[in-house]
Amino acid sequence: MSRPAIFLVSAIAMAGPAAAHHGVAGTFDESKTIKISGVVKQMHLVNPHSWVTLVVKNNSGGEDTWACEMRAGALLKRSGWTEAMFSPGTQLYIVAAPHRDDPHKCYVETVTFQDGRIIERYEQLATADKGEVKRPLRTTDGKPNLAGNWGAPQKLNAVNNGTNTAAVIAAVAAGRAPPPATKLAATTVVNFGDFSKAPASFAATTPHEAPNAAAERGGGMGTGASTAGAPRASGPSSGAVAPAAGMGVPGETVNSSGRYGLYKPSAAGVAAAAAYAAANTANARGGAAAGKTCATTNMFTDWTMDQHVNRIQQTKDSLKIEYGYMDISRAVYLNMAAHPKDAKPSKWGHSIGRWEGDTLVVDTANFLPGPIGNGVMHSDRYHLVERFTMSSDGKTLTRSWTGEDPLYLTESFSGQDTVEISQTPYEAYNCTDLTYSPVS
Repeated sequence: MSRPAIFLVSAIAMAGPAAAHHGVAGTFDESKTIKISGVVKQMHLVNPHSWVTLVVKNNSGGEDTWACEMRAGALLKRSGWTEAMFSPGTQLYIVAAPHRDDPHKCYVETVTFQDGRIIERYEQLATADKGEVKRPLRTTDGKPNLAGNWGAPQKLNAVNNGTNTAAVIAAVAAGRAPPPATKLAATTVVNFGDFSKAPASFAATTPHEAPNAAAERGGGMGTGASTAGAPRASGPSSGAVAPAAGMGVPGETVNSSGRYGLYKPSAAGVAAAAAYAAANTANARGGAAAGKTCATTNMFTDWTMDQHVNRIQQTKDSLKIEYGYMDISRAVYLNMAAHPKDAKPSKWGHSIGRWEGDTLVVDTANFLPGPIGNGVMHSDRYHLVERFTMSSDGKTLTRSWTGEDPLYLTESFSGQDTVEISQTPYEAYNCTDLTYSPVS
C-alpha cells in the first residue's frame, strides 16, 4: 500500500503546531522507493510515530544502523501490532520511501518477515475494534452514561494488493469499492542490505504509486472525523477578506463566500492569523531542530485524530474528557449554572454542562486566543457550545458544535463528529517525536 501524504485541514499546519505531527510527507521522498534488508536492533512503539531500528550490511563489508518510521504506537497496538513481532535479532525486509536528508532513515510501506509473511503499513492484524463493551447505559441518577473509552472507527483495513492509499481512503469515505492497484516501474527501486535469503514473497513485492495528496487530504490521517462545511468554489468573491499567509488548506482557495473550511474570518481575524503564522513559522523550525515538535491542533480535529482512543470519566457533578491525541484534558462542570466571573482563561476554556433530556450540552468560554482550524484564529471572546448525544445502544457518541467569535469571525460555524465505544484501553499519548532526532 502506498505511503500517505500527511496533511491536516488546518492551515497554519504547514508552519505551526500541526506541522509537528504532520510534516512527515515533506521529510520523506515519496517519488522514490527503496528496499532494505536488516536485523532488528530495537523497536520504539511511541507516539506520534513508531520507529524500528535495523542493522544493515553495507557495500563496504561493514554495517549501518537504519531507522524506519511507522504509524503511532497507540494505533499499531489498537491494530494488533506488538513489540514482540519486532524483537531484537528479527530479520526484516522492508519496502519504503527514503528520507530526503538522512541516508539511513526510511518511511515503511511494507514489512516482510523471514517466513514470508507480509504486513502493510495500515494492516489490521487483530480483529477491528467492535466496541463490544458491557457497561450500564445509565448512571445511578438516570442520566446517560458517557463514561468509557471512545475512538473514531477503524475503517481502513489494508491488504497486500498494492492499492493506492489515498484512493482507498477516498473510496471508503464515499462508500465505493477500492480501486485496483497501481505500480511504479521496478527501475525506481534501490536496495540496501543482503537479500540472498529473502523469501519469494518479498521478491514479488513491488513499489506502489505515491498517493495523490489532494485525495488523501479529505481523509486526514484517519477516517473518523466529519464536519459540516460550506462547499468550496474556485476563488474568493469580490467581497471576501484577502487571505493571510498560511490560511486555508494547502492547494485550495477560499470559497466564494469568504470561508476557510468552516470559518469566515473578519479583517481582524485575518490580521491575527497572519501574525500567528509568521511567529509560528520560526517557532516550528526551531522546535523541529531541537526535537520539540509535539503540539495539539484544536479541540475538534484532535478528538478523532488518527483514530486514537479517548476517555470520558463521569460523576454526578463533572466530566473529565481526555483525548488520546496529544493528552488534551478538559473538565466539564455539571454543578455550575454559569461560568465563574474569576475563571482564568485557558487554551481549552472553562466548560459547564447541563442535560437537555439525554443530550449533554457543554458551554465553553474563557479561552485564550488561539487557532481553531484552517489557519483561522479565535480571540478571547470565542464562545463554543457542544452537544453530546449517545446512541440508544450505547455504542456511538455524536458531538455537534456551534462556535462564534464576534471579534475574529463574521459568522458562527458548526460541525459534527462521531466516535464509537472502544474495547481498546485509553492510553496516554506521552508524545516522543523522534522524527528529527537520532534514533538508536
